[in-house]
Amino acid sequence: MTSKGERRRQAVLTAAVQVLLEQGPTALTHREVATRAGCSLSATTYYFASLSDLVTAAGTQIVARWAEQAERVADRLEAAAPQHTRISAAVEAVLPEPDQVRGHYEHLAGAGRSEAVAAAYAAGRARVDAAVERITGPIGLDAELVVAVIDGAAITALSEGQDPATLARDLLARTLVTVGG
Repeated sequence: MTSKGERRRQAVLTAAVQVLLEQGPTALTHREVATRAGCSLSATTYYFASLSDLVTAAGTQIVARWAEQAERVADRLEAAAPQHTRISAAVEAVLPEPDQVRGHYEHLAGAGRSEAVAAAYAAGRARVDAAVERITGPIGLDAELVVAVIDGAAITALSEGQDPATLARDLLARTLVTVGG
């Protein structure tokens, strides 16, 4: 593929990611993506043979970004970091930027309606869990439990007008005490 072709393909994929994040999988159509990407409808089908291919690629890119964020946080954490630092790092690794938290969780709540998105997220989740395990494993917290606590805290905080990161840190600290860490 030429560099122009690769740029066009990336523009189509970027538009698909935006639609998926903003409106969910049911709103992702070749026509909507073409409009956002500023290209012809035929360009979207040239680079992605089916809508399922496009949705899968968009979902794969979203979960890759999430995993990269978690890995960056884990990479900069020192081996001897104290518990409170590890808890804060886990929250930073899992939650998006504060202005994106609501959209992130609204998107995740609907993502399972699309088999392609759900499969992409399930496949990429191992990277997120591995990074979170590097962060919280040394203090005795399982990565899947950590992500579940942070996700639950975010939903609770959003529904009650609280700060998701603060509530997630507080609940993780309580979880650590409960599991005997």
